[in-house]
Amino acid sequence: MNTTIIDKILIHMLDHEHNQVIYSESFIDLEHTTTEYYDKKIEKCLTNTSIKELIVGSEHHLLKLAKEMTEDDETFIINSKLISQEIFDVARRVEEMPNSNLLFIECKVDGEKMMLIIKINYKLMPISVIEEIEGKQNIRFSMQQCLPAKTAAVEEAIILNLDKNTISLIEKRFMIDGKPGYYLNDQYIKGEPKLTDKQKMSIVNKVVKKVDSEYHVFDGEPTAAVKKEMIELVMDHKPIRPMEVAKKVVANDYNASEEVEVIMKDLGIEEDDEIVNIPISLERMSRCKLILDDDRTIELNVEDYLNQENIVTETDEAGLTTITLNNIKEIKIK
Repeated sequence: MNTTIIDKILIHMLDHEHNQVIYSESFIDLEHTTTEYYDKKIEKCLTNTSIKELIVGSEHHLLKLAKEMTEDDETFIINSKLISQEIFDVARRVEEMPNSNLLFIECKVDGEKMMLIIKINYKLMPISVIEEIEGKQNIRFSMQQCLPAKTAAVEEAIILNLDKNTISLIEKRFMIDGKPGYYLNDQYIKGEPKLTDKQKMSIVNKVVKKVDSEYHVFDGEPTAAVKKEMIELVMDHKPIRPMEVAKKVVANDYNASEEVEVIMKDLGIEEDDEIVNIPISLERMSRCKLILDDDRTIELNVEDYLNQENIVTETDEAGLTTITLNNIKEIKIK
């Protein structure tokens, strides 16, 4: 979990319904206002597994504007209005773009100076309406645009690390000119996207499986070995480097390890790349599923599967496999 200290929050509204930007002229009072909603949105933003870092120049206009915003309150407000108008202008090209709020958050995340621009898209929610018709009271439901719940995922955000001079992005796919696509980077930031944590994790699993199919490093499913290695790194509070994980799980075969490195580099993974936000929970990582050819599923602990503890598999001359589960104290049906 990141340690985040909030310095300032300013909110503007992109009102596509009336084709205007509604600006705030003052900051959120962080001392006398509950910050629970903001805190949760920051957490949802920073732990999103779809965050992609963009390759941009150190003089990118967003980085320059964000750094100026940290100098004084007046510049913060002026530059946030400018950015809001720019985002509004590109968002107008999106079909049926919902109204939204832009949260401009100056903060420190693990000691690093950040500017977060979190776009909160309104959702259509049913509300109860009490009205009087011809002297008679009537209650009905109506659809109204409302802010999403605090626990809802952040769909769009621009994350500016002012100490490292980096821009990262969370994007949502919308309909643009009749086709699904993205607009924040393609039409506004215009950076070269790096791989997301989710993509890095997928590459590790696919590469290890591909190499295992050629070199037969594992007796069973290789993704279980990947899960075990990642669990150990998380429990030991060590960085998760995709290249390191993939090479380690096939380390018993030198040729397989060499092949893994070549393929990973071809797919854009470098030695120092890291997975910051794990795409799945630690609890789910510690479990694996055996999917049988008739769609039956057996779920068990990764360690049990890898060490063949409490599970025995035997294959007969016809090529049919029998699976025996041992040491069962109780059976529950879900």
